[in-house]
Amino acid sequence: MIHAKNVVPAYQAVIGLAGHVDHGKTALIEALTGIVTARPHEQALGMTQDLGFAHFQDDHGNTIGVIDVPGHERYLRNMVAGVWHLNALILVVAADEGWMPMTTSHVQVAHAMGIEEIILCINKRDKVSPERLSEVEEQALENVMEMTDLVPELISVSALQQDNISALRQVVIETVARTCKLAESSEPESESSADMNLPLLYVDRTFVVNGIGTVVTGTLAQGCLRNGDKVRCYPQGKVGTVRSIQAYHQQLDSVSGTCRVAVNVKGLTRKDVGRGHLLTGCESVIPLTEHCVVRISQTKTKLPVRRQREVEVAIGTWHGVAKLCYIPDTQLARLVFKQPLPLQFARRVAIILQGGSRLLHGGEIVWCDFIPSGRKRRIYDELGQLPAVLTPALKFQILLNLQGYFDTSKVGMSKEYQGRYLAPFMFQPEWLADIEHTLLTMLAEEGAMGIGEIGSRLRLDDAVLSVIVQAIKQQDKVHLSQGKWCLGQGDNEDDLPAEVLALLEQIRELGKAGLELSKVSLAGGKKWLRQLAHYKYITALDESIYYDMALYQGIVQAVIADHQALERITMSDIKTRAGLSRKYAIPLANRMEKDGWVRRDGDERIILRAWQSVPA
Repeated sequence: MIHAKNVVPAYQAVIGLAGHVDHGKTALIEALTGIVTARPHEQALGMTQDLGFAHFQDDHGNTIGVIDVPGHERYLRNMVAGVWHLNALILVVAADEGWMPMTTSHVQVAHAMGIEEIILCINKRDKVSPERLSEVEEQALENVMEMTDLVPELISVSALQQDNISALRQVVIETVARTCKLAESSEPESESSADMNLPLLYVDRTFVVNGIGTVVTGTLAQGCLRNGDKVRCYPQGKVGTVRSIQAYHQQLDSVSGTCRVAVNVKGLTRKDVGRGHLLTGCESVIPLTEHCVVRISQTKTKLPVRRQREVEVAIGTWHGVAKLCYIPDTQLARLVFKQPLPLQFARRVAIILQGGSRLLHGGEIVWCDFIPSGRKRRIYDELGQLPAVLTPALKFQILLNLQGYFDTSKVGMSKEYQGRYLAPFMFQPEWLADIEHTLLTMLAEEGAMGIGEIGSRLRLDDAVLSVIVQAIKQQDKVHLSQGKWCLGQGDNEDDLPAEVLALLEQIRELGKAGLELSKVSLAGGKKWLRQLAHYKYITALDESIYYDMALYQGIVQAVIADHQALERITMSDIKTRAGLSRKYAIPLANRMEKDGWVRRDGDERIILRAWQSVPA
């Protein structure tokens, strides 16, 4: 085995070969690379059924991986798995048979997967006359241009005769070198850099090597993998550690996309990872969801008009069944899967007719979150205005346009958006300023309000609202008192130690039953009760019963009600107005006497002042 650690090539690339069955793709790969990709049973059958892999090097030592994809219509989903992420595609057309229906399907799939570099290779040119060869070339060129709006490189060869293979090799080298240079010329901190730096590999094979463990293979589409890196495997979400990396028969310390790789992952068993699973960095934030909205492209497949249908869907190397629901008057559709999948914004999908023989649509994922019924039209309108070219950073802008914020713990962070970050949310500054102004106006006009009431009025989740309110509190514009937010400065009960705050919540939940020392065990003893009473969060009816201060003041108001100073009230009236049993009514009356509300005179109480305000 060759050991070439830490060798950094000028570029790394992966190309694929597609085309109709028996048009010579496997023979062409052998002529290019010297590697036979067909397995013994496929050689006996004379037809490629699954993906095959090879590689060759240019004159400067840069390695180009080669993927052989099946040409038969029964294996269209395998074709998608082979071309989901390529630097270029060689479309093979046999000169003696010419353009075939599956050639059309393969071009459609390649275009749906976003491949922008196509090399049109007419094989078996030794079997036809120059006139026939010219006709096949012209027809194939026109078909590709009409279907993709791309102008492909065109070359004719004979794989079996090794005719013009060196010229094909040079065209491939020049094409992938150009595409890699274009990718490298983009600004390192471009709008997609945050997502593009993360490793992304859809698994196409998994096997176990004795003494080594689980090995997965696939195309590393982006980012970098290093020995010792932690990786997460979706959809299970299990984490493993990269133990060793092999690319093109070389053991490496690290590898960057785009590259065919075999990765030995410690901590993952064969049951944890399989074909179609997604391997990425632990810091990646990829939601698992059973539905998404895709922007679809139309094909020329003639179908009866239906609002929804069962289809097959291919994403990366994964494929499965989903329900396709068209969204009227848009180029959008919903896909509903039978199990949660790791879905990402801008990821390409192939939507295939059930049976796997024809492409129905290509598509790009544009929304993965839940869509409330009341917001459907606004969301669909926003998605309908997306530019033709999707970049990862656009997902953040969509969320900001629709709701003014996004949760970085769920969708990640965009380095490009310079908003106001209040962990874990990123806010659009103008939206946040408007919410803050509305909240302060509400409190000024209507008085203290609980977080639930504020959230209902502003239509915000408690988690988002709590972050916003805490930011306003830091500016000394609001404070929390007796469970409600009030305008202006003041003591904030949420600043209490966690243990004390938990005790306060317990007392509030007990309501009129009160906290009875004889019935509870206090970890911190009475010191916490004394602290809460000192700051007037609670009050002691007597030495053993404690009430929330807001509840106590409400009861006092109910007892005093419309009475005036010097009027008399009986204990029976106090018990009735307070809604308390005698066990609590007498301690209440004693507490009211200590607070200067009443004075005892025999069996009655004399009211000392009318209810106007709560004593400070």
